[in-house]
Amino acid sequence: MALGEIQAPSLAAAAASAGHPVACGPLSALISDGAIRQISYRGIEIVRGVDCPIRDANWGTAVPENVQEHVEQQDGAIRYRRHFSVFQGALEADLDVQLTPGGLHLALTLTAIRTVETNRAGFTLLHPLDGVAGGPLTVLHANGTEEQTAFPANIMAGQPAFDIAGLKYTVHGVSVEIAFSGETFEMEDQRNWTDASFKTYCRPLSLPFPYAIEAGKSLTQTIELAVAGVASAAPLQPAKEAFAATLPELALAATPDWLARAGGALFDHLPQATRLIRIDLAQDDLAATVHSMAALGGPFELELVVDDEGDSEGQLAELANRMRDASLEASSVVALPRAFLKSYQPSGPWPTGRTIEQAAGSAGAHFPDARLGAGMLTNFTELNRHAPPTGLGSFVTYSTTAIVHAADDMSVFETLEALPFVHASATALAGTRSLRLGLASIGMRSNPYGADVADNPGLDRLAMAMDDPRQRSAFGAAFAVGAYAIAADSAVARIALAGIGGPFATGAVEAGRFAAWPIHHVVQALASMASGRRLPTRPLPKSVYGIEVEAAGRHTGIFANCGLAQATLPLGGQSAITMAPGTDVSAPDWRSQAAPVTTPEITLPPAAVAFTIGEAA
Repeated sequence: MALGEIQAPSLAAAAASAGHPVACGPLSALISDGAIRQISYRGIEIVRGVDCPIRDANWGTAVPENVQEHVEQQDGAIRYRRHFSVFQGALEADLDVQLTPGGLHLALTLTAIRTVETNRAGFTLLHPLDGVAGGPLTVLHANGTEEQTAFPANIMAGQPAFDIAGLKYTVHGVSVEIAFSGETFEMEDQRNWTDASFKTYCRPLSLPFPYAIEAGKSLTQTIELAVAGVASAAPLQPAKEAFAATLPELALAATPDWLARAGGALFDHLPQATRLIRIDLAQDDLAATVHSMAALGGPFELELVVDDEGDSEGQLAELANRMRDASLEASSVVALPRAFLKSYQPSGPWPTGRTIEQAAGSAGAHFPDARLGAGMLTNFTELNRHAPPTGLGSFVTYSTTAIVHAADDMSVFETLEALPFVHASATALAGTRSLRLGLASIGMRSNPYGADVADNPGLDRLAMAMDDPRQRSAFGAAFAVGAYAIAADSAVARIALAGIGGPFATGAVEAGRFAAWPIHHVVQALASMASGRRLPTRPLPKSVYGIEVEAAGRHTGIFANCGLAQATLPLGGQSAITMAPGTDVSAPDWRSQAAPVTTPEITLPPAAVAFTIGEAA
């Protein structure tokens, strides 16, 4: 029986509402924009997803063209077929998926019409974290031998498994066996990039890239997945169980360029937060930068990029003197050689110019009253691969971005599941030093893995893009609540959720007036809660994250539905206002104008945020 063609409009709707569900006996999955996601057996997720992305020479994901899709039911199975092309028709792909009660069969054929260069082309299979991280793993190698190992508990800088022809593991009582053919596969710990998964992928990173698929050549890969067993109940997410008594300090990230293009009405409506200023000592105009900082007002923390060689001492001295003359102080400083803005494999080779220790020592000498930090100005990935030496600095820093590998709404919200592991692993690296995070965002501030971030003039949901449309929407606000709540549960001392001007701003100036984006109200609310006494988190639905404090005899909270289905939030006698997608919140004082409701519970649509208030018990 044919279930019909999947047309483009319905695909877009499916992606927004968690995909096109299919089921065959105890096995179920979602078809979402060409990926087979949330593959579950008797309600237990056993594989997070299987996809076949094509990467360009900068690790950007090629956008599928001329997509044709069809789903049908035949002989007790579900069959899904998809044809698409990439690189302006240079490479064509045919995907064939069959879902049966006992597993899946997937086949992918790639045909080069013209010669193309790619860093990776073929299947990627994602393993979930829940019930998997830290658990046993059997790896079948191409020569037929078996290796007994484990999925890592803390995030592994290198790869957990190589030369993979097959895998065996168990998730909450469900046994999973996977066989691969047509390529050599290996595994990486995607939590490094805040993906909530371990990824088994082809082609090995030890081979040269980019590589060419010659015109006329055809490649075929297959995956066979078999499942069996009796499912047991899954535990709660770790972020729901943890608790820290104090809230992280808030920061707003900025660069001299963002400050120069902002100012005026935007400066007047910034939430109360530390100004985290990143300055490239060799490339930024230090006089103009200090002038913008003086107009902005502090307090300030500095992230400094120094040259790998050359006169960084003179540049540090100039910045310190100009700030002193303008009566500006830095409460903390991190300095990093420019080479470490790029990523390197755990085995290197590493940069040979100015060292991290030398840069930190110079910054400490020129800013003796500031706390000295160490770490990376890019992602946790780079920190995990090159942790700062023990004893260097009083805090460790890194940033996170949600769209290194995928940019759809489901994947972005799923990255929140990885953040507790990220912060726990960073704590293990930091030792007695605190964690002071840089920008925790959806968009990608810089690209350590390629020449630059992806160009995104159309404001699409695009992996590795800096300017992401969700920064302006309720989705971005909900994501920020989730990121902050997890940081609080992980005892993070400081985090930046947005920026001052630029692509990570909290609003925009229109006709001389400030128009707030939803994230403005989140940062504003969190800043107002900073002096309160944090309360233990109430029981919440799985997709809901939140923070609640008591101050002056009142309870104040902020909660967000970071899922693609609606969720119910119990209010317990409190009142609430809801910031849902589509709500006009452009007035900077929207929260004080909105009418609260007092009901036993409220329904939160996907990506909605609730601000609660009530009398203390």
